[in-house]
Amino acid sequence: MGYNAFGLQESDDADLPVPFPDDFDYDTFLSTHPGRWTSPAVATPTLPPSRSKCGTARRPNKTQPIWDEQAEADFESTSGQVAVWSMSLGRADDVITLADSGGAW
Repeated sequence: MGYNAFGLQESDDADLPVPFPDDFDYDTFLSTHPGRWTSPAVATPTLPPSRSKCGTARRPNKTQPIWDEQAEADFESTSGQVAVWSMSLGRADDVITLADSGGAW
């Protein structure tokens, strides 16, 4: 991830009040704006930078979460498609399809 930061943003972003990367907060693990959430990508030698997930994941001893920090946030999409952004590369060509139309997740 470019400059240790990335975001997921509504693919149809023309009407978003705060486009990526405006108001990016490097000090917050997960920050949100309408139609977007962002996170600093922090890496260690053995773990990938950051992950988004559904459900739960546990270490082999099943007592500690895998991640040092976790957060949840609501996300609303008008199109049902999400674009991935990074600070250095901008918007990725591919999108993530959440649904055939908009909704809340």
